[in-house]
Amino acid sequence: MTTDEETPPPGGPGIGDYGRTFGEVYDDWYPPEFGDGTAAVAALARFGAGGEALELGVGTGRIAIPLARRGVRVHGVDSSPEMLRRLRGKPGGHLVRTVLADMADCDLGRRFTLVYSVFNSLFCLPDQARQTACLAVAARHLAPGGRLVVDHQIPAGVSPGISARHFHTEEDRFRFSLVDCDPVTQVMDRRTVVVTDGDTVSYRSVIRYVWPGELDLMAAAAGLVPLARAADWKGSPMSADSPGCVSVYRHRAPGEGAKA
Repeated sequence: MTTDEETPPPGGPGIGDYGRTFGEVYDDWYPPEFGDGTAAVAALARFGAGGEALELGVGTGRIAIPLARRGVRVHGVDSSPEMLRRLRGKPGGHLVRTVLADMADCDLGRRFTLVYSVFNSLFCLPDQARQTACLAVAARHLAPGGRLVVDHQIPAGVSPGISARHFHTEEDRFRFSLVDCDPVTQVMDRRTVVVTDGDTVSYRSVIRYVWPGELDLMAAAAGLVPLARAADWKGSPMSADSPGCVSVYRHRAPGEGAKA
């Protein structure tokens, strides 16, 4: 672990690839209000009120900066120097203490009232073992009585093979994604293609999606138990067609059996 954003984090080749690939376009594609970011910040502020928060996969600070502006002392871990550099260059970026580190293998030496991972950040870890290790990191940094909050999409279109999806049209360009899904490993290899007059650019990302029940099992392995789950940041109840979920966990009490 290091606080020097120019020093590569641990974890071997491939760590931080998402930031190198998407850093230049991330804030344009995913502005603060995208994915109900305003409601996310409001909910996280309630969980972190009066304490300190740690974001695992802080990226460019689209959630961390507005959360810090609400008075929560926010720390953020990310493996991408490019993303952290963009965070620090934003208005309010100085309010977030950032650490360049692997969110599946780091120790900040302190605990937090709130630990959170949002907007599919957990999916950026390439396999179940590292995702489970990330939840163990979250548990290790969670203060007694604290809460872990994980926000992610519920996978859709997970049939094997390649499909076209995620179409976005703008005045001078359009973009779409070609997604190659392996439902056995739960890995999606995605190429997002941006087409403008006279130019075409392709951006690649690889994610491993997680089902809500699987997330509960990984949390249980880290000594955490589920407290609540909603379909969105406004607390809507889960249903069979919910596109995402927000899950809240706490430490398992001594002698308490796992609920997952």
